Order: sequence, then C-alpha cells, then structure tokens
Amino acid sequence: MKGTIAFQGWNIVGLSTLIIGAMVAVIWLFYGIDEQAMRMAIRATARTSCILFLSAFVASALRRIWSNSFTAWLLKNRRYLGISMAVSHTYHAIALIGLWFATSGLTPKFDPGGTFGYLLLIAMTITSFQRPAALIGQRAWKILHTIGMHFFWLAFTLEFSLRIQQSMLIYLPLVILLVLAIMLRLVAPRMQRKFAS
Repeated sequence: MKGTIAFQGWNIVGLSTLIIGAMVAVIWLFYGIDEQAMRMAIRATARTSCILFLSAFVASALRRIWSNSFTAWLLKNRRYLGISMAVSHTYHAIALIGLWFATSGLTPKFDPGGTFGYLLLIAMTITSFQRPAALIGQRAWKILHTIGMHFFWLAFTLEFSLRIQQSMLIYLPLVILLVLAIMLRLVAPRMQRKFAS
C-alpha cells in the first residue's frame, strides 16, 4: 500500500497519458489508420475514460464509508484522476476526428449530446485548477462539477448499456460498476450519519 500512496498527483496524469497514448498507438500500428482502427481506438478510450471517471466519481462516497489508506489516497487524488479522464477523452476525440477523415466525413454525425459533454469536460478541467476555480466561485464550481459528473455517469451508462449485446463480457461489468457507483453515492451520506450516531 505504501507504493500506491506514494504514486499520486501529476504522476497519475503523466502515467495515464503515456499508457493510453501507447494503447492507441499500438492499435493504429497493428491495424493501420483506417475506419476499423479508429473505431477500435474510440471504443478503447471510452472504456479507459469510464474507469478513470468512476475512480473520481466514487472517491468521496467511498471515503465516507471506509476510512482507510486507499480511500484517503483516492479522495486526495480525485482531481488528478479527473484530469486523467479528460486526457483519455482527448484521445477519444482524436480517434473520432480520425474516423471522420477515414470515412470521408460520413461518420461520426454531429452529436449535440457529445458536443455538450466535451464542453462540460473542458469547463471542468479548466476549473480543476485553483485560479479558474476561484474566479467562478465555490457555488458555481460545485454546480458545474455536480452537473458534469452526473452527465458523464448517465452518458457512460446509456452508451454501454446499448452495447451489452455486442460484448457482454466487456460492457456488462462496466454497467454494473456504474450502477453500483451511483448507488454508493446515494447511500454514503446516510451510512455516514448512521455510523456517526
């Protein structure tokens, strides 16, 4: 556990950038720069984004219920896990742009929900830094990040639920984790009050 705790902060973002970037590079190296490879990169980065998102999404709730070194580490590094998710979704955007070029503009079609999601992600990433966060104020920061986190939870849950038929082995566990995550966030405050009393 000591090694896990020592690995924190921007090291998380750096390693996430390298690992996900290497993953995308390997896909393109072995499968070429074509439609199939772009779709594979899109699916892969969606999954890495989901895992990183879940780590940040449940950090506070887990800490409320289980007070140990791991949940302390998770909560302390929630910001960096969120930024790592933004990095992963940047690779996702690059693959989407690549798909557009590979299909001569046929896909992907304009997606208002996806565009709104990226605007939210940009705003959340910018306000993860101290000065921009101070400029918008604590209340606005909380509203933005609460809306953003729940938007991404809903987006991942809907998208992966629709893909369960394609690959139950991959998408069903992710959907289960997403459902457990929202349940944990809902019950954590009540459980904390129960333990406190």
